[in-house]
Amino acid sequence: MSSPTPEPALRRVLALSLIDGWCMSLFSGFCTLVSLLFGEWPGAAIGAIVLTCGITTLRNRQRLQRGDGGGMVWLLRAQLGVLLVVALYVAQNLLAFDAAALMENVTPEMRTVLTESGLSVADLEPFLRPVYFGFYLTVLSGTLLFQGGLALFYHLRRSKVADELAARSA
Repeated sequence: MSSPTPEPALRRVLALSLIDGWCMSLFSGFCTLVSLLFGEWPGAAIGAIVLTCGITTLRNRQRLQRGDGGGMVWLLRAQLGVLLVVALYVAQNLLAFDAAALMENVTPEMRTVLTESGLSVADLEPFLRPVYFGFYLTVLSGTLLFQGGLALFYHLRRSKVADELAARSA
């Protein structure tokens, strides 16, 4: 007979996985659509993979609600999957840095604004590399913090949740 109120560890896992699953699904779904609109295929592929991990999180949360402890394994795998995919995407972008190609994307309107500000496109070049690398390293750091932290959280609670589920069904 299952109890109406989940035990503490299970309750925390269910709450966090609900928030995480929806956040991953909604944010990555939006990013995937934007990437598709701009024809940024690698970004769309990464977004689709992260969206899949978000849906995996939500589905395995439901497994836990039904008393199936196997959901914990997949909650952990979803976090590690996001972490791996984002790390590979960041590495690929950092290795593919090309200042000249980025400078070609400066539009005539941007050039006009720069000229009116007393700057030239060449004046931006010293800032380009640190901003580019800073952006991607921030993305990686945020992913390590959140997805890595959640993976650790799920890992540390696996046995406790399994015990709580076993006690429920007994």
